[in-house]
Amino acid sequence: MEQIMAVLTGEKTYGERLCAYANFKRNMPFTAVSFDSITAYANFARKHKVGVLLTDGHIGKDCRYFREPDSPVEEMVIGLFDETDEESVFNYSEGPGIDTYTLIPKYQSAEKIMRSVMNCCSTIGCHLAGQREGRGSNIAGIYAPDGRVEKTLYALIMAKVASLEKKTLFISFEEFSGVSRLSSENYTASLSDAMLAHKAGGLNGEKLYSMVYTYSGIDYIPPIQYAGDMKGMTGEDCQALLLSIMEQGLYEVLIVDLPLSFSLSEELMDICREVFIPELDDELSAAKTDEFMDYLEFSKKLKLRSKICRFKLPKLMPMKLTSSYIDTLLYSEMGDMARKHAEFIR
Repeated sequence: MEQIMAVLTGEKTYGERLCAYANFKRNMPFTAVSFDSITAYANFARKHKVGVLLTDGHIGKDCRYFREPDSPVEEMVIGLFDETDEESVFNYSEGPGIDTYTLIPKYQSAEKIMRSVMNCCSTIGCHLAGQREGRGSNIAGIYAPDGRVEKTLYALIMAKVASLEKKTLFISFEEFSGVSRLSSENYTASLSDAMLAHKAGGLNGEKLYSMVYTYSGIDYIPPIQYAGDMKGMTGEDCQALLLSIMEQGLYEVLIVDLPLSFSLSEELMDICREVFIPELDDELSAAKTDEFMDYLEFSKKLKLRSKICRFKLPKLMPMKLTSSYIDTLLYSEMGDMARKHAEFIR
């Protein structure tokens, strides 16, 4: 059944733009529809089940009065409140006569609003994002025995390329990935929280969506923010987390920036379709990869060895870390290489 999020606001342009963003984002589990009057919304709600009603805070107070007794009802009502307008700020426990009601700030980025919506749904137990049967996920890992290689950057570019055609999620298990510096985001959740939610059995679709950020068109779960958090993670834990994400059926491709430690990476490589190993154009870099390949053969890890695709990483021209950093590299030699490798995981 199609999931619907209705946006009811007196600001027509605001509602249309918010819905346009939600519908453009391919990872949203619903279709967003905008309304600028209670009458228009009520007529629509009589014929369609609305999963979430996102409405102005002051309108939310009266939402119970414009429902028909036998009409489908919302699973959750979220009030958008303007902190500068006293009429829109109120104690929501005195608002609609329903339990599934909450408030979020109205004037913030559309991405933050959508993340807050999914977090509200997860917290209160409103389920929108069901599994999508038959989709399946392709997992590609990027690993480097040579710690000098910009493998995280290459993984991001691969995620960018893959996202142009399929719903793609980027995950880095590096202790110091540099992603926060690239995105300039202040995160409210990270991979550590995803791991905790998974272990507690609460990593459903809504919870996953609430942790996903977007940078340069790339959906990603922020890497761990404190290196010490990795001490409590085993390779088996990391593998189970990825499998849990796959089970949600929300993404078709996972691009995984594997940790340098092989003891952690091995379990993850087992569930990867391909493992890409970039190396620098020097003898030491090649020697480290050679030793790794020899180890796999000596240890009889032939299945894993057959997944390996090693390649020379094109030289990276010096560039400033601007918001268009990844977009610029997409049309470089590195981007051409990523497009070639993306063919293996489609």
